[in-house]
Amino acid sequence: MIDSERTGRALWRRRVELSGDDPFLLHAGRTWTYSEADEEMRSLAAGLHDHGVGLGTRVLVGMQNRAETLLLHLALRELGAVNVPLMPGSAVDHLLYQVTHSEAEVLIADEPIATELFGRRHKMPAVRELISVDGDPAGTTPWAELAAADPLPHGAEPTGFGRRSPWAILYTSGSSGRPKGVVLPAGSFWSAGLGYAERFGITADDNYFLPMTMAHAVGGLTAQSMTMHKGGRLTIVDRFSPSSFWDQVEDSGATYSILFPAQLNLLLETQEDAPACGETTLRLVATHAWQEPFRRRFGVDLTLCWGMTETGANSTGTDPSYEGELGDGYVGEAMKDVEVAVMDADHNHLPAGAEGEICLRHEDIMLEYLKDPDNTAKTVIDGWVHSGDRGLVDEDGRLFFLGRFKNLIKRSGENVSAEAVEEVLADHPAVAESMVFGVPDRIRTEEVAAVIVLRDEADPAELCDLVAGRIARWHAPRYVITRAEPLPRLGNGKFDRPSVIKSFSVEAAWDRDAVRT
Repeated sequence: MIDSERTGRALWRRRVELSGDDPFLLHAGRTWTYSEADEEMRSLAAGLHDHGVGLGTRVLVGMQNRAETLLLHLALRELGAVNVPLMPGSAVDHLLYQVTHSEAEVLIADEPIATELFGRRHKMPAVRELISVDGDPAGTTPWAELAAADPLPHGAEPTGFGRRSPWAILYTSGSSGRPKGVVLPAGSFWSAGLGYAERFGITADDNYFLPMTMAHAVGGLTAQSMTMHKGGRLTIVDRFSPSSFWDQVEDSGATYSILFPAQLNLLLETQEDAPACGETTLRLVATHAWQEPFRRRFGVDLTLCWGMTETGANSTGTDPSYEGELGDGYVGEAMKDVEVAVMDADHNHLPAGAEGEICLRHEDIMLEYLKDPDNTAKTVIDGWVHSGDRGLVDEDGRLFFLGRFKNLIKRSGENVSAEAVEEVLADHPAVAESMVFGVPDRIRTEEVAAVIVLRDEADPAELCDLVAGRIARWHAPRYVITRAEPLPRLGNGKFDRPSVIKSFSVEAAWDRDAVRT
């Protein structure tokens, strides 16, 4: 297969040819066949092309989960444009950073991002056009104008477009500082879905349930690609809701999904109107940590996976026959065309059973961190993506995740950079210094905790609101301990993180959730 055929664009075209009359997209009571979605996508693509969107054009997509968002993703791939999704719920300053850092030319948005950004055009110098999905604010182009264009005719790949051409920039919180723009190649959309679909045993009869934002790699890449590879259906809902989840699954006939452990825990907490064991169409859920209570309660098979945005979501995983027998930390074997290894600090491969840094390699890993060659060089070495996660690979090639080397908190599946939170706290005049870290949580997997040294009195709620307003609400610490004494340091001058974390008591901390209730 030539490189131009291993792209998301080529995958969609092949699927429309093979399955044109079959149902593809389900949203808000309507079903689109593959051909109907293709027709609407081509009108959008033509409208975008008329507004100067083409090969390599960076387009910001600030939209909620809805059919229009998926059709737009398809249209951008058809044109060879670069999709730069914005995460709903992010603070304005956080959104503006991504807008300016990406240097994208076009911003397409619905609420709430439209209201948050359209009035700040003066702060977005590279953006030449605003497109409003709902309504027609002054100075914007209405979505209806794009959708009314005559469909773009079928044609060849754009000249110069291939497997290693950029197709998306996904911003992800790393272990330090500002979020990094992960530039993914067009081949990553093709390969990730194939790897997951084959490992999980997905067929054309399956219906993927998507409650996650399409600004995330799961929603914007994996879910779509799996569906297209097998010719199945994709059900979109606006957001994950424990109280609505089972009704939505039943109404759509959904059969599988990828959910975070926190979402499984929330479903277990919400028992009202939940189906009896084995009485749901949902047959399989992929997640990151084994949840036997969920499996027993609902009679839904589980499969595990591990990966990163930087690997184009392609990763390791277990097949549906796995029943949790290998214990905590096991996350499967390498998927199709993926290599997994564990390395030491000098990038040497370690033998089976030795603990080190988990590294992955395949042909469709990220191209770079946008405008960040130093971090790119530290992360991708000889084609291997260095994850910053600790693990081991046994003699049978099975990967075990053992924790993190980097100071990254995984809350409900979202990365939270401890350093980024510390930087925001440092801007408050009452804060002398702070340390932010994750603490175990039964529902969220990890919660954000902070020990803050104050030079003057400050309300913990005010400090948390500062973080929520500057980054995103899920970055704000839940647990806070304030003190006057400086944080302990090691001989090299760095914070003695282990001792602070070891002595931290959730029971003794101010709890944001307790205050709210």
